[in-house]
Amino acid sequence: MADLSVNFAGIKSPNPFWLASAPPTNMGSMVERAFDAGWGGAVWKTLGEPIVNVSSRLASLDQGALRMIGLNNIELITDRPLEVNLKEIYECKKKYPGHAVIVSLMVESKREAWHEIVKKSQDTGADGFELNFGCPHGMSERGMGAAMGQVPEYTCMVTEWV
Repeated sequence: MADLSVNFAGIKSPNPFWLASAPPTNMGSMVERAFDAGWGGAVWKTLGEPIVNVSSRLASLDQGALRMIGLNNIELITDRPLEVNLKEIYECKKKYPGHAVIVSLMVESKREAWHEIVKKSQDTGADGFELNFGCPHGMSERGMGAAMGQVPEYTCMVTEWV
């Protein structure tokens, strides 16, 4: 069998096939099942505080006269408590040390909030962080996600904080 292992930016994984931050990476059991199925890495569903939910989670995707040709996911960050996620990330990384685990993070544009969540996430043993400056699904009123990523000065500021 061919060796598909990769070293990307110092992060090693058994292969280049990783799951993105999305509903399938929302909990440890799901990420572990993915690793057992052969995935090489996962970006954990975006963590942040406080948890904010909207309803409904799915919106129809229409095209011209065609109704509902697909669904658009409008889910925000994980709805699970931060401490539960951090514990599961730690356990997952301990159980699968050769697989890549990246933690996606999105909090308000406050230095203290970023420092706190990064410190807590570092303690899990995760291989890296995704600073979520691109999520288009809400929270722009709090300066999060794409609202931050669209302003280079904000992106630079938070990256320097971290």
